[in-house]
Amino acid sequence: MRIYMKKTILAISDIHGCYDQLKEILHKVNYNSYKHQLILVGDYVDRGQKSKQVIDLIMNLVDDGAIALRGNHDQMFLDFLLTNSGVNDQLFLSNGGLSTIESYVGYEWFTEGVTFESLHEARKFINNNFSEHVRFFYHLPLFHKLDNYLFVHAGIDPSLSDWILTPAEEMIWIREDFYKKEHPHDFTIVHGHTPCINFHDSHEPFFVGKRIGIDGGCAYSGQLNCLEINEDNYIVHSVEKGNKHAVL
Repeated sequence: MRIYMKKTILAISDIHGCYDQLKEILHKVNYNSYKHQLILVGDYVDRGQKSKQVIDLIMNLVDDGAIALRGNHDQMFLDFLLTNSGVNDQLFLSNGGLSTIESYVGYEWFTEGVTFESLHEARKFINNNFSEHVRFFYHLPLFHKLDNYLFVHAGIDPSLSDWILTPAEEMIWIREDFYKKEHPHDFTIVHGHTPCINFHDSHEPFFVGKRIGIDGGCAYSGQLNCLEINEDNYIVHSVEKGNKHAVL
C-alpha cells in the first residue's frame, strides 16, 4: 500500500529575470519536489538580465512537478513573439522587455539601436531557436486552486459571485479593483503583481484578510520572497536582490 505524504506549499512570484536569486532561494528552502509543491505565480521575465536562464530553470522545475502560472509580463512577451504588432512591441519594451530579448539574442544585437528591423529579426530568431519556450508561455494557466488557497498572478474580480468568471486580462493585470475590496470566497488568495512595498512599506509579504501578496520587488532592488504554507502556519523566506552568493 502506497502512502502519500501531504506536501508543503512553496509560492514564489515576480522573478523578473532574477535567476541568481531564484536559484538561491530554492537552495535556501531545501527545495525537494517530493516534499514540496512549488507554485510559481507569474512574471518570470523583463527588467532583470537573465530571463532566458529563468525560463530554462522553470521549465525544468515544471517537468519535475512545479506549477507555473501566467503573469502580465509573460503575456506581453508572448504577444511580442506572436503578433508582430507595433502596439504590443511598444508595451513590451516600455515594461522592461528589452532585457528579456537580449537574454535570448545576445547583448550585442542592438548595438546600432532598437529599430523595427532589429526587433523583427530578434522576434524571428527567438521563435526559430526557442520554440519550446514559446510553447511554454502559450500554455501557462491563469490560476491554480489548491486546498484552501487560490494562486493567481494579479487577483480576481471580487464583485463576481463566481470568481472563475474573472476575465483573463484581469487575472494578470487587476490592481485596485481587487485589493481595495475584500472578496467573499472561502479561500485565501496568494498573488503577486503589486509589490508588497506599495502596501506596508516593506518588501516582506503582507497578509490582509483573505489575501496574501508576495511580490518582493526583486526587479526593483527589493527581494525575492518564497512563502511556505504549512497546515498551521506560514514561514517567509527571502533573498535580497543585492545578494550575489547564489548556488549555481
